[in-house]
Amino acid sequence: MAHTRMLFVSCILIYCFDESWSWHAVVVKSSVFAHSGSSAELSCSYSTQASQGFTLEWRHAAPGTPAVQAKRVLYFNGKLYWVDSWEDRMSLVQNPPVSGIASVTIHHVQPSDSGLYICDVTNPNDWSGSGQGLINLTVLVAPSAPVCELNGHTYVGDDVTLTCHSSQGVPTPIYSWSREQDTAPLLPNNVVADQRTGSLLLSNLSSAFTGTYTCRASNNLGEAACSIAVKVAHSSSAAVVGGVLMGLFLLVILVAAAAVYFFCYQKRAHSCTENKMRKNVDSSAKRQSAGPLLSAHFDEDQPPHLRVSHLSPLV
Repeated sequence: MAHTRMLFVSCILIYCFDESWSWHAVVVKSSVFAHSGSSAELSCSYSTQASQGFTLEWRHAAPGTPAVQAKRVLYFNGKLYWVDSWEDRMSLVQNPPVSGIASVTIHHVQPSDSGLYICDVTNPNDWSGSGQGLINLTVLVAPSAPVCELNGHTYVGDDVTLTCHSSQGVPTPIYSWSREQDTAPLLPNNVVADQRTGSLLLSNLSSAFTGTYTCRASNNLGEAACSIAVKVAHSSSAAVVGGVLMGLFLLVILVAAAAVYFFCYQKRAHSCTENKMRKNVDSSAKRQSAGPLLSAHFDEDQPPHLRVSHLSPLV
């Protein structure tokens, strides 16, 4: 008797903690994991007897979207209706779904298929047999090829940060950095790596930091890598190079300024010469065209006090 009672209690505990068990009218498996490109079955069953007015509806909400905003995927009320392109990628396990099985299968799952799915069964003739089941689908994706970048100046004594990030990867990738095997090890205090963000801080740079750094992004499905070269330069060399470049820049500016000045001076001199020549020509032309405008003469036979100009009347 005690053994039977213990077995009964054990069965109750198993049912209570089994993720596929539910005391509601609709029973689902609450969590489903599937590799990208594979098929995923969303299990949903019900106990009510399908009768007139029986309906089945599946809805989907992307990660981070409230369940009330879930969008319809399919609808069944004696006839099956699909929404958008789901008909090409999803199928009913039991078609028509009138015998207690409302499960669906998603073919060739994609990362965008992740999220919350709602299996909604309604029977107006048996409200106790109506209900909803919620399923979380997680599509597992291997890390995509990460991108490596360098932030900062690689001068002796400076600090730089190497970054590494994969745009895709579920579960979230873990990042690790390494250098060539034939390089000398760096002091631990000068290297700080963050496996979660993928950053690598290199502080107080010296020539020993020169080399190629490789970042690997990995999760349970695989890994991908990228590399970046770091070349540490002395600040004095950088200053010399900068000074030379600045000198060349100033020299170009001086040459350009001298050329502009010479051009403007020549143009101005030429303009002045032309104006002077034009004035001389105009002045000469005026003198030639004017001539003796008044050629006054007097009668020599007349006394001086009676001499009258022939050009003016005698007053």
